[in-house]
Amino acid sequence: MKDRNSLIFKFISGFTLVSLPLFLLLFFSNSYAMNLVRDQVAQTNSSLLSGQMSHIDSKLSEINTYMFRLALQDPAVISLELQPRGSDEYLMTRIAAANTMEKDINYYSELGALFVFSAKTQDLIMTRANGSQIPQNKGTEDFIYEWMRSEGLSMKQEDGWKTVKVAGIPCLIHVVKSGTSLYVGSIIPIQSLAAPSNKVQLVEDEQIIFFSEQAEPLTATTISPNYLNQLTSKFLKTNKAFQTVEIPDKYLLVMNRSQVSNMIMTVLLPEKNVYRQLSLLQKLIYFLPFAIGCFLIINLVLLKKIVVNPIIRVVRAMRRIQEGDLQYRMPPSHSKELDLLSETFNTMSAEISSLKINVYEEHIKTQQAEIKHLQLQINPHFLLNSLNIAYNLIATKKSELAQRMMVHLMNYFRSMMRSQQRMVTITEELKHIDHYLQIQKMRFPLHFDYAIDIDEQVREQLIPSLIFQPFVENAIIHGMVMQDEGFHLKIICYEEHSDNSHGLWIHIEDNGNGFSAPALQKFVASGQSSEDAGNLGIQNVKQRLQAYYANKARLMIGNGLEKGAVVRLFIPKK
Repeated sequence: MKDRNSLIFKFISGFTLVSLPLFLLLFFSNSYAMNLVRDQVAQTNSSLLSGQMSHIDSKLSEINTYMFRLALQDPAVISLELQPRGSDEYLMTRIAAANTMEKDINYYSELGALFVFSAKTQDLIMTRANGSQIPQNKGTEDFIYEWMRSEGLSMKQEDGWKTVKVAGIPCLIHVVKSGTSLYVGSIIPIQSLAAPSNKVQLVEDEQIIFFSEQAEPLTATTISPNYLNQLTSKFLKTNKAFQTVEIPDKYLLVMNRSQVSNMIMTVLLPEKNVYRQLSLLQKLIYFLPFAIGCFLIINLVLLKKIVVNPIIRVVRAMRRIQEGDLQYRMPPSHSKELDLLSETFNTMSAEISSLKINVYEEHIKTQQAEIKHLQLQINPHFLLNSLNIAYNLIATKKSELAQRMMVHLMNYFRSMMRSQQRMVTITEELKHIDHYLQIQKMRFPLHFDYAIDIDEQVREQLIPSLIFQPFVENAIIHGMVMQDEGFHLKIICYEEHSDNSHGLWIHIEDNGNGFSAPALQKFVASGQSSEDAGNLGIQNVKQRLQAYYANKARLMIGNGLEKGAVVRLFIPKK
């Protein structure tokens, strides 16, 4: 999703949306032009083939008419069926028929041979044209004789001309019946029919090929047998005038079927020749995507250099300012607008830095004022309690205790005078607490006792002054009860080392009344456990911890397993 919102993605998307229809139009135009040229070339060649095949069919029909005239009107041919074989009349008639065919065959240049076959006498009379490709020998006569006996006698007039190979030469053969047992036939070498088409001017790799209905090539071709089989298997499955084939290159195949024979005339045109006139357009269409792609890449590089990189520098600068590096400044840009943006950003970051310093200094002054105010709030609170204890001792005429209490009270206030400093050692703080506890012990010698347990390695650790004085005071004021085992208070200080925390733990435990349920709920809600509205207590401690350590310090209060209150205070080590 982030990448979709980037400038480069939007630029590429916009460029694609604009250029894609253009590409599609170019390819469609190219495809349409190629199909149009191919159809026109195919139609032209189809017309030429149709004209050539009509000419061939006309020649075949002309020869067919001559054969009917010879079979039905020539006296010599008609008499062959009437004369017995071996008689002098039959021999004279046979010679006359051979002379007639020999004279007439030269009127038709396409004819290769004429023959008369008598099914009654099993006699074959054959005449070969001058210069004919068909050899006049015993083998040729034997082939015609056998073909007549196997196929010729069963041919019908509507069967038309058939393709056969005579002495290995592809030929057309047709038979006309005369009387009841006499047949007149013609043999035409297909090469003689294809001779006029060979004079057509063909371009390189273009070919005119004659096929039989069995897809057997009847004229010479340069196509290999494997590809020739592929070609014939394609055009025999359709009656289309033209189609595209691959053998293996693409060719345009145009074909026309003879109306009077089973011969198919085809022309094979390489598509490269068909589209030769469109070569410039094809090259242009193939070149345009490459050119536009290069243009897009150049535009992207320029866009990245001129626009995107400066914007990325602005984003990085804003992130560094966000991370707290207010001293970072953007370098000047070569663009006037972006240079103005850099200057504005640098001015803004300088003002933010100055403003943050002023706010920070003001915040420190406010924190210091709040700490001093909190300390002043705590000092009168303890002073009133201490004076109350001194008054009670003097009133009960316990002078020695009063003197000792006054010594502790003086030491306590001496510590108070020194505690105006923000941080004190844990040893100094515990001495201060000890003076307070000694005074309380003198007040309740039979009912109060305390113990302080401190690790040697934490004695010099610095903590905020008077940070746990309120907990000791609240334990005595609100937790002390007169009971047989007395009221015991214990203070434990030790150091903790772990991956998550490193600092000082202070535990304050007693065996008194403990915290009431409403007091604990009030602590969770507001951080103040005392029900006395004038008692600053835990609220002061939380405010001071927040001022010194933010959220790194921890304060937990609760009750012991059996009875009494438990306060746990964690002060991180700086």
